[in-house]
Amino acid sequence: MAANTPLVGDKETNNWFKACIGLNVTKEGLTNFLCAELQKVHTVVGRSCGNCPIENLIQCPTNPYCNKRTRNYCPFHKSQKPQPCPICDNVKHNIISHHRYGGPSWRNTRAEKWALNYWEIGKCYLPPDGYSSISSVQESDFNGVISIMLNCLHFHTCLSPLCLSPPPPDKQCPLEKFFLRFVRLAEMCDTHPTAR
Repeated sequence: MAANTPLVGDKETNNWFKACIGLNVTKEGLTNFLCAELQKVHTVVGRSCGNCPIENLIQCPTNPYCNKRTRNYCPFHKSQKPQPCPICDNVKHNIISHHRYGGPSWRNTRAEKWALNYWEIGKCYLPPDGYSSISSVQESDFNGVISIMLNCLHFHTCLSPLCLSPPPPDKQCPLEKFFLRFVRLAEMCDTHPTAR
């Protein structure tokens, strides 16, 4: 059914392409602003010692990072015992206090780089998974840029409250919900006996 539809001439497909291009252009337009503001956040949050990995700064067990399958082994901490560092612990608490929901994405960041790299601080405000290998704002996607702006309280001082209105009750993207409904509807039509 869908294989016979010409993609280039299809209005909905063209709208999806335009939306994709629009998201990329918007992300590129926000990149310099985000970099400049994250440098300010880095100044306010502070600089770490540069030696402590994130595993040393988080107690075990901490949900959702620690998933102990056996009593003496934690895959996140790799059997290391957390060793708090007063300097890095202070930076960690500042990151938490600047997070809108108080739950930074520790898996994304490398605490050893907090001393020199503002982006590693910014990665704490990204969605929980999928951004650990992203090394700059430029490599991030639109979702990452917007997530930082929504999750980091610093941006509440430099953006209109209308831009930062409460998020929708469901964390799933509205476009994704629409797409999934469309796919389910198409599947139902394909399997329904009267649709043939």
